Amino acid sequence: MSDKEQRSDSANEWTSIFQQIEGQVRREAARAVGVPEDSDWATIGHQTDDAVRTNVAKSAQLPEDADWETIGRHLETSGRSGIARFVGASEEADWATIGQKVEERVKTFLDDLFRSKPAGKADEGPVDPWSPDDQ
Repeated sequence: MSDKEQRSDSANEWTSIFQQIEGQVRREAARAVGVPEDSDWATIGHQTDDAVRTNVAKSAQLPEDADWETIGRHLETSGRSGIARFVGASEEADWATIGQKVEERVKTFLDDLFRSKPAGKADEGPVDPWSPDDQ
């Protein structure tokens, strides 16, 4: 057998090995997402998207059939209202209002931290900008 034929046989053997590995990985992926083992990558990918979307919807306490748009809108709204509450804005506040509230709190904190303290106040620690008592 010539050198060229040996290289060709070796390349074919490696091709076969890689095809077997790809087939095994594809079958395992198919099993993992709940489609038939002989499914193609497109089917596996579609099912993976559905599985992820369903789990994210359940985690967000939405119906399992919620679409990505609904899930995204819900997560943005709940995240924004949580941050709004944290900074002292109303739960319905938009991002601009939340940003203004953060700016006010930071400004108050820095003003209190760096301005001269009246006599008798020197022993107090820094002001907590997020504490409702310091407004």
